[in-house]
Amino acid sequence: MEELKIRETTEKHGAQVEADDLLAGDTIQADHDDLQAMVKSVADSSSSTSGGSDDNDDDNEGPALTFRVLVLGTVFSIALAFVNMYYWFRSNPISVGIAVVQLLSLPAGWTMSRVLPTHTFNTLGFRWTMNPGRFNMKEHVLISVFANASTGTAYALDIVVVRRFWIGPPLSFGAGVVVALTSQLVGYSFSGLFHRFLVEPDAMVWPSTLASVMLFRALQSMVPRTQGAHTAGRLKTSRLRVFWIAFAASFVWYFVPGWAFPTLTMLPILCFAAPKNIYANQLGDGYSGLGMLALTLDWSTISNAYTGSPLATPWFAACNLLVGFVVVMWIITPAAYYANAWGAQELPIYTSDLFTTDGSAYNVSRVLSDGRLDDAAYREYGPMRMSFQFLAMYGFCFMGITCLVSHVALYHGADIWRIVRQSVGGLRLRQRLRLWQWRSESAAEGNSDAKQAAVPGLWYACVFVATVAMGVAACQAFDLLPWYGFLLAIGMACVLTLPVGLVEAVSNFQYALGVVTELVAGYLWPGQPTYNASFKMFGYITMRQALTLTRDQKLGRYLRVPPRDLFVCQVLGTLVAVFVQLGTAFWLMDTVAGICTDAGFPFTCRQARLFYSTMVIWGVIGPQRQFADGRYPGLYWMFLAGVFLPLPFWLLRRRFPRSVWRLVNLPVALTYIGYMPNAPTHDFVMFAAFCFVFNYLLLKHRSSWWRSYNFTLSAALDSGLAVSGIVGYFALQTTVPLDWWGTRNHCPISKDPLSAHRT
Repeated sequence: MEELKIRETTEKHGAQVEADDLLAGDTIQADHDDLQAMVKSVADSSSSTSGGSDDNDDDNEGPALTFRVLVLGTVFSIALAFVNMYYWFRSNPISVGIAVVQLLSLPAGWTMSRVLPTHTFNTLGFRWTMNPGRFNMKEHVLISVFANASTGTAYALDIVVVRRFWIGPPLSFGAGVVVALTSQLVGYSFSGLFHRFLVEPDAMVWPSTLASVMLFRALQSMVPRTQGAHTAGRLKTSRLRVFWIAFAASFVWYFVPGWAFPTLTMLPILCFAAPKNIYANQLGDGYSGLGMLALTLDWSTISNAYTGSPLATPWFAACNLLVGFVVVMWIITPAAYYANAWGAQELPIYTSDLFTTDGSAYNVSRVLSDGRLDDAAYREYGPMRMSFQFLAMYGFCFMGITCLVSHVALYHGADIWRIVRQSVGGLRLRQRLRLWQWRSESAAEGNSDAKQAAVPGLWYACVFVATVAMGVAACQAFDLLPWYGFLLAIGMACVLTLPVGLVEAVSNFQYALGVVTELVAGYLWPGQPTYNASFKMFGYITMRQALTLTRDQKLGRYLRVPPRDLFVCQVLGTLVAVFVQLGTAFWLMDTVAGICTDAGFPFTCRQARLFYSTMVIWGVIGPQRQFADGRYPGLYWMFLAGVFLPLPFWLLRRRFPRSVWRLVNLPVALTYIGYMPNAPTHDFVMFAAFCFVFNYLLLKHRSSWWRSYNFTLSAALDSGLAVSGIVGYFALQTTVPLDWWGTRNHCPISKDPLSAHRT
């Protein structure tokens, strides 16, 4: 096995990265040549983006956490938190992503650098200025990281809404703030704990950050190097031309599938050929079927929230996902469905809806009493049924949990143990204590890399102690969870952060572990939906937040952003987002008549209702009734299967170290299955096809072009799509609705069970 050794040395500016400054031996092993190529292309791009100009020196030497960062970060964070929370309640929610902030913060920051005074202020001995000079890349990155906390809604909002309208008793605004802050911040301390494993090693690439690196560089190349300089020369660089041409094309084209011709989002070939045939509908529909031979001409379908951009995903990861998808969705699912396993033909082939034993919709309210399960009513009404594919998703999630742990132990166990031994045994006590000092040793000695000093462990410890104290108090005061349940949840998050992060750092995919937290809580507190949801929030969302900060720390490492400034911006962004999101939510809940009901359309709370259904499955009915004593007890054997599944592939890899077996990654192969049902089934094949073309064929046969333009193209397509989606939603979709063949459903019976069409 070869260790991934990548030296990313560039000219002296904000894009400078030196991966070889890691401690000797602190590299986790990797075997994927495409990962090496990805990082090398980003490193090589910097000199051409900057033109090797000495004018860029100030990007490396200039300030990072400035007055402009705090002002613009706060403004964009407030704006995104309000807009995303407002549309979260609607039947057709939209989300304003970070790409919009990346684009808008550049002219805003440049304008502030031209108009703000340069006077230096002295506040309690602290000297600062509104305008330290040219708007540099570090500031640009920090503003985006600051606002990124507002791109998604806090998970605690689901609990606030559900307890107010369905479960009770409602939480006050203050209680919501405490719960949200705890769930959002406690995970940041785990990021510091695993920094040496997930950020410092060369092999921990975090592919999703590479497209962001290229976007920042493309945008920053437009900024004048000195005040009053012209940018015409820089606009002629090839990467910048490619970026804006692709951005414009993506922006314009999305109006076609997004508004004028939605059928282009899914072209179901089987349904076109036989629109009244139940088999063609079930197999060919990409939304309510299995998506066979369903194509798309919509970039939002190819690069989506489930998969990310195919241009920023290593081909080995997409190939693993493709194999897992085909085996589960196109082989196992249709074979079991048409064999009528567990009476599957009495239900639709692909749905997340819940049913009674006779196939009608399950009315959850009939088995609830004061938000908890009524045993007598449940016995009278009967058990709950799910489609075969829904059950298969849970089964493969069970397998994936143990498979992930087994895979990391086999493939990375030796590396992890070596780093732990070096960290604990290779440092003297005095050296270890320095990790907790406010200033690093390099800062004290005036080293040139002082600005890149790591975040002190004391900062992470303070966040951890404060949030754990808040969490225990909130759980006890608001009956969210027993105190020991809270500690167990964050303990699980801590244990799972490393294995999940190791997989995401090389594959671009994060394994969804929400199921394991729901399962554990379902057994510990049966019939307690609030406990179940709270345990998932603290057990799963904590891990996700830890990996979010870790990913941003890797982005900062690529672009030479001071880690301490980045940490401060992410914490501040989280604080702003929580208060604004909760304020918006309570304002809407108090002022919109009939909110979260059909009478309140369009404020029907679609996502909150889905969250409520999940609470019913795991918190009300519970896994004991559903999977152990119920109709589907065999699913638990998938846990045992997952333990041994990686072993034969690991042995083959050791026997044939340079063969294709070294690319097999079973946790990645099972990742996408966790999003089904609900995720469209036709998007992934097109995603894999684009990944194959760009990150295999072009990388292999046109490597020079790929290194120059691949990530620039990815950033441009995603950015153009994000802006077009917002403009189109407000300008066309809500004001100029269309109704013609290109806007209609071409698989009209795909939601029907097979039994309804038997002759």
